[in-house]
Amino acid sequence: MKNFFSRPTTFVAAAAIAFSFTACEQSDISPDADFSAQNAQAAHQSKSFNLNKVYTVNLNELNNSGVSGTATLTLMGDKLEVHIQASGLEPNKLHPQHIHGFVENNRNATCPDMSSDMDGDGLIELAEGLPSYGPVLLSLTPFPTAPDGTIDYKQTFDMTADLRPLQNRVIVLHGMTVDGEYLATLPVACGMVMNANNGKKK
Repeated sequence: MKNFFSRPTTFVAAAAIAFSFTACEQSDISPDADFSAQNAQAAHQSKSFNLNKVYTVNLNELNNSGVSGTATLTLMGDKLEVHIQASGLEPNKLHPQHIHGFVENNRNATCPDMSSDMDGDGLIELAEGLPSYGPVLLSLTPFPTAPDGTIDYKQTFDMTADLRPLQNRVIVLHGMTVDGEYLATLPVACGMVMNANNGKKK
């Protein structure tokens, strides 16, 4: 009888020991492990969605205005911050400024040259530049007045679908006196929007 029960008893004991080890291993796993992994993944995704895209613009003179400058556009989700610094503007005059571009086929907007002077008067009027830079997509208001001939403008706007892609757009500054008359719509500087950081965090 002793030999008959010894082997089953040994088997039961071994099974109990194996079960206890398995239970210990499972109890060693933190109940927050899965939750922490999910948090890490969510944080990574959140970070990727909050990267600021930065674009730069070199503003060059039009119509021998002597105006030059730079602009920085920072896309922050559905908001667009526009920072323009320019000099050589006519002091104490209203200077309209806009983002121009083409919506229909998203072709690249460009800055016009003197070949756009269709009437031969030596000036590129607003309408003559439209085939190059397209219609106004965003008025960068409030328009500055350049008290000392310079502007340092910063404003935040809602980012709309018409503005995308920004790298296909241009910024145009306006306003200059010609023959004693101030022409507020006359283009005085233009620059193409260039992708600066490809979506890396600013």
